[in-house]
Amino acid sequence: MGLYDFTFYDLINRNAVLFSEKTAWDEAADDRRRSFAQYKQQVDRLAGGLQGLDIGRGARIAVIGKNSWQYFLLYGAAAAVGAIVLPLNWRLSADEICFNINDGGPVALFADPEFVPLIDGLRKKLASVKSYFNLLPGQGGFAAYEDLMESGHDLRAADIAGNDPLVIIHTAAVAGRPRGAVLSHTNMMLACLHLNLGLHLSSTDVHLNLLPLFHVGGLFMAAASFHAGALNVNLRKFDAAAALDLIAGRQVSVMFDFAPILSSILDEQSKSGTNIHCLRKVVGIDAAETIERYQRVSGGAFYCMYGQTETSALVSLGPYNDCPGSAGRVIRLADVRLVDDDDRPVARGESGEICVKGPMVFSGYWNLP
Repeated sequence: MGLYDFTFYDLINRNAVLFSEKTAWDEAADDRRRSFAQYKQQVDRLAGGLQGLDIGRGARIAVIGKNSWQYFLLYGAAAAVGAIVLPLNWRLSADEICFNINDGGPVALFADPEFVPLIDGLRKKLASVKSYFNLLPGQGGFAAYEDLMESGHDLRAADIAGNDPLVIIHTAAVAGRPRGAVLSHTNMMLACLHLNLGLHLSSTDVHLNLLPLFHVGGLFMAAASFHAGALNVNLRKFDAAAALDLIAGRQVSVMFDFAPILSSILDEQSKSGTNIHCLRKVVGIDAAETIERYQRVSGGAFYCMYGQTETSALVSLGPYNDCPGSAGRVIRLADVRLVDDDDRPVARGESGEICVKGPMVFSGYWNLP
């Protein structure tokens, strides 16, 4: 590791010292809480298990499952050994999932119990995958997650650079095929910094982790909250009534929103009259009517944003009230221009192609130089 590199695993080590016994993760499904120190300890154990399988720098690890402590641990363990996580969108068809797996070429695959039959049906088509594991301890039809955690292999220090890939996230199909956007450790760190700065996140915040961890918004919002020393309250799959209960019960202060998440929570709130004044910050994309309704009910602020996977989730971010109808201000480390077909800037008010420059721009598409 170079003097100027700072990886996700460096962040894990930093927070294990700075926040130590503070709760980092609250698993709502089983009401279990884990500290920043426990995250570091369990990441190291899992990473040692991966190294025992000769999974190291550049190797890919596929995962298909709902949000969980184990899912987030995989990101940390991959970061520790230099592996690349290939998160799979469980909403896709079997053929689409098969394509994404074969495109990424993972050597190991982790699955929630409900997805084991799907993956079992694809095994003959997955030439690169050598090992299959359950994602949840004690559940599923593959090798036990606990076996990796209890392998007895101590983590050996790995030489990981900031520009090394951390995750491959497949984006929408173009020209008939999805494209795997490669995001590095540095991309994640910059996303964390921009979200921390733009949303004023701190260790007193409580984030409701409800977007799927296969999505760049879900992953980087969870990571940004972790970076700030905030608490991630995990919801395995979005349900409006469950989300409302967690917001009130865990005093959630921040969450990410894509329509119709916020409107469905507000509908539930209107039925029960639940106090959600704790929810001070919501970031995302939604209709003006929903945004203004949320701000009236909670007294909080909605932060509008624009971005895509290829820009580490963000291009712009800012409070809705600063300029209703806008997508916020361009983030600190980006240059954004609207250009015509000849790459010349267009005049104010004219349409053009959005071009983005900055260190948060992704590394490129996997297998598509």
